[in-house]
Amino acid sequence: MKKVISILMLCGACISFYIGAGFATMQEVVQYEASYGSLFWVVILVVACIYAYTNISFATNGNRLGLKRGGDIYKIYCSVLGKKFGEYASKFFDVFSALFCYMSFVVMCGGANAIASQQWNFFNGLGAVVLTVAVICTVVFGLEGILNVLSKIGPVIIVMILIVSLLTAITGVGNISANMQLIDAGTYSDVMKQVGNGNPFLSGASYGGFVILWFAAFLAEIGTKNKLEDVNIGIILSSIFIFGTAVVCCMALIGHIESVAGADIPALVLANQISPILAQAFAVIICAGIYTSAVPLLWTGVRSIAKEGKTKYKITTILAGIFGCMIACFVPYKGLINVLYGLNGYLGFLLVLFMIIYDIKTKMSKKIDSAD
Repeated sequence: MKKVISILMLCGACISFYIGAGFATMQEVVQYEASYGSLFWVVILVVACIYAYTNISFATNGNRLGLKRGGDIYKIYCSVLGKKFGEYASKFFDVFSALFCYMSFVVMCGGANAIASQQWNFFNGLGAVVLTVAVICTVVFGLEGILNVLSKIGPVIIVMILIVSLLTAITGVGNISANMQLIDAGTYSDVMKQVGNGNPFLSGASYGGFVILWFAAFLAEIGTKNKLEDVNIGIILSSIFIFGTAVVCCMALIGHIESVAGADIPALVLANQISPILAQAFAVIICAGIYTSAVPLLWTGVRSIAKEGKTKYKITTILAGIFGCMIACFVPYKGLINVLYGLNGYLGFLLVLFMIIYDIKTKMSKKIDSAD
């Protein structure tokens, strides 16, 4: 029973981390997946493969090597470039990923701001401020406290997203085929941003790339501090729930593409079609999804320069949270997702190549050692 609970907690934590502002609002799903119409499944398949492989690799190598800090995982993979170039590359990825995770935290603040303005007509900045205060209060407790919080909220969020998507997919099922043809023809290209410049494989690589940079340090450290088998099973289960839900989300969005193509928060448009009351409740769920991603993202950025439990760690958390909140109040939410996720995702995918080379080399060396 203890093993099952551990696996479910780790699965829930992975789901919580993945479902941030972009996925919970479905803006991310629109730009990366639904915008490809009949080829949306190609993007999802590419991302799912990247997600499962890279996260298992992070956790496995973090556990095997007993890394003291999750960010040290970059030294392991970049070692394939040789000692000199590997050292430079690992430092770059360590700094870049920490900065990227921090900027992704800013995106979460922007998402909270957009929801508060669109759904409740709150003044600009209130949603970002409330989220920032909640995130700061959680991050100061460190990794164990974060894991406990995320493991409980994630499953609730994914179920609610699945319910709204399933219901609206059913109501829009008659329009899916025709709407796919319209999307493929570029009918909504003027109002619907698309990552990948028309190539679903590039979109999947970009999407998987930014997910890699989110999870690298986080899962490497979790892999070190938990039973590896439990972590890896949790990762596989989370991938089934996440990408199964993504398929349903795409069907719902495509079925109602005329309403969601230009919306800041497509998920609320879908929820409002079911019931205004449900939309109010779902807005809260989206905020919870944003919070569960914002917490580990801010932690990753702060953890790269400060050790947990120290005064520097707490001060850095507070200052970084406030600064990110200020940025989110003045930069449009949709622009943040398209530019930040798209450009940085391709660089993150480069890390996959180093990971594959490293994992193949270490497995080969193990076989050679055992043969000797």
